Amino acid sequence: MIQTFDKIGYFLRIFKKFYTNEKYIPKHYRNLFFELKKIIQKITIQNSWFREKDLLITIDQWGRNLKKEKLESWVNKYYLNRKRKQKKILVIMPGNIPIVGFHDFLCVLLSGYHIIIKLSEEDNLLLPFLCKILEYKKPILKHKIKFTNDIFHEKFDYVIASGNNNTSRYFEYYFRKKPLLLRKSKTSIAILQGNENEKELINLNKDMLTHSGKGCRNVGKIYVPYNYDLNLILKQSFISEYVTKNYKYIDNYKYCLSIYTMNRIVVQKNHFLILKEENDFFSPISVVYYEFYDDLNHLRKIITNNNQYIQCIVSKNFLKKEICFGDTQYPELEDYADGIDTMLFLNE
Repeated sequence: MIQTFDKIGYFLRIFKKFYTNEKYIPKHYRNLFFELKKIIQKITIQNSWFREKDLLITIDQWGRNLKKEKLESWVNKYYLNRKRKQKKILVIMPGNIPIVGFHDFLCVLLSGYHIIIKLSEEDNLLLPFLCKILEYKKPILKHKIKFTNDIFHEKFDYVIASGNNNTSRYFEYYFRKKPLLLRKSKTSIAILQGNENEKELINLNKDMLTHSGKGCRNVGKIYVPYNYDLNLILKQSFISEYVTKNYKYIDNYKYCLSIYTMNRIVVQKNHFLILKEENDFFSPISVVYYEFYDDLNHLRKIITNNNQYIQCIVSKNFLKKEICFGDTQYPELEDYADGIDTMLFLNE
């Protein structure tokens, strides 16, 4: 199974490398290459939230992770109970960013289970394409992978579901008699100390605006020292200006700006990003909250007390478990959403 995913990873790396240089594609990958390219074009038409650059970032991330040595190092940490391999796992996938449920998909298959997949209507093209390649490389998987639109008429043993805090209540009720791994709303934060260089601030904007800021790994709030010049951040946001091509994103921007203007709320902004001073963690699309601090030790306590809301912490020499600027969209295989070990859930 690991070798099969390794081949998928190799194809994704080939695709990313030669996306703009088609004449160098290896012959035996040409058909798959052009098929995936058409799917990406179709995705951007079907869902304006999914931009081409964001899809390529997702492909690049999984191309990096789906390598034999990485997969073996990760899986070998677990005892895989093959006696349970006939069990069926229902995975309800969100659709806020491209193939956001692929990690769950990977965990289920590497653990030896059958998987029943409920895709989001917002993201229903990329995973079926990858499954087609998997089933071609390993035909036995045709009997282990099933897509469904009606979860209430399926027979399954465990459930993995991701959603916001509202949908999670329904999941908890509907699946109360099944072992359930449930993920709720989270966001990510960044800590600036005033000594960040230009490259780090450019990368911070990537952390904020990749996938239009819709993922739990997107930075939705930044902590800055008093008297920090927020224009330093806005000046480096050009790297993410492609979000302006998404009319839904711009509609959110115009709506939020009009609300703040009517209520005479002072904000920092450019033509596609708003920075607003706020104590809350969850900012609306096109807005990133900021909060001033004057003591790093006190800030550590605040973060610890609100850990249940935080997925990633972007900083430099602030915490042991921190993420470098620009790396939020490149999690390792061991970086589980909500900090819940999916492999452990499946194999206990």
